[in-house]
Amino acid sequence: MIKKILFISLLAWVIAGCAAAGTRTLTAQDAGKTVNLKAGETFKVTLDGNPTTGYVWEVAADSNAPVTQVGEWEFKADSDAVGAGGKLTLTFQAGQGGQGALKLVYHRPFEAQTPP
Repeated sequence: MIKKILFISLLAWVIAGCAAAGTRTLTAQDAGKTVNLKAGETFKVTLDGNPTTGYVWEVAADSNAPVTQVGEWEFKADSDAVGAGGKLTLTFQAGQGGQGALKLVYHRPFEAQTPP
């Protein structure tokens, strides 16, 4: 069984003004880092993955980050080979304020005996 967990500490503050231009993308190298966000700001988390094996990155049940996932995850394969791994990207939007840790888990959601 493969199970990976990624924590990103998030601070979402209500700040007047526009969000920074562009959408920031976080990767595994950002695990454990603190990220400051403006209310309503969107960001992406891109991680290695291979959904053809049944494994996907999802928000863990005990994640307490003041963010909401926007849409479904997206996958871009590293090659045209059948079953190739690649990058899974999840998009999030900051809430109205607060702080917490975004906890993502890499697991097979259909395996009921394996808690996320």
